[in-house]
Amino acid sequence: MVNLHLKSSVLALFAAVASSLAAAETPLRVIFVNQSPDKAVELFWENHKLAKDHPDRRRLEATIPPRGGWHKSETFLGHEFSYDVEGQRHYVTPPPGNVHSEQFLMLAGSTDGYRVRCEVSVNSQQYMDYLDILVKPYWAPRAASRFLELVRNGYYDGVAFNRVVPN
Repeated sequence: MVNLHLKSSVLALFAAVASSLAAAETPLRVIFVNQSPDKAVELFWENHKLAKDHPDRRRLEATIPPRGGWHKSETFLGHEFSYDVEGQRHYVTPPPGNVHSEQFLMLAGSTDGYRVRCEVSVNSQQYMDYLDILVKPYWAPRAASRFLELVRNGYYDGVAFNRVVPN
């Protein structure tokens, strides 16, 4: 009976290890988007299995062009990526994906958001004013990216926006 108990314990341990290894290698499709107006972003994959001074610890994954450029990476849950914005290195570990194992990330560095300036006419075009919209990519990255793409393509040019301004 002791021998049978030992075998079941070994099998349970083996199943737990196999399960954790399978979870560590969960495939993930990540779309990285660069919304910077003028600078390409070099995206690196960080290999933490190698020593910090090993030349292959940081491997170039892609150079992503500005203004909505993107890169699709086939990776695994738990992998870490890094990129540099204005001399500061940023690290990102993509969170678990949606039901299709996909994740969408905007590489925005430490910015609060992207400012979109709209020129508006006031009082039936008596004078011009500006409406600034701060797009925060971390709130809803897909929606923020799509809105910025539409702005760049001129979709909102000539579109009437209404706002209420107190007297």
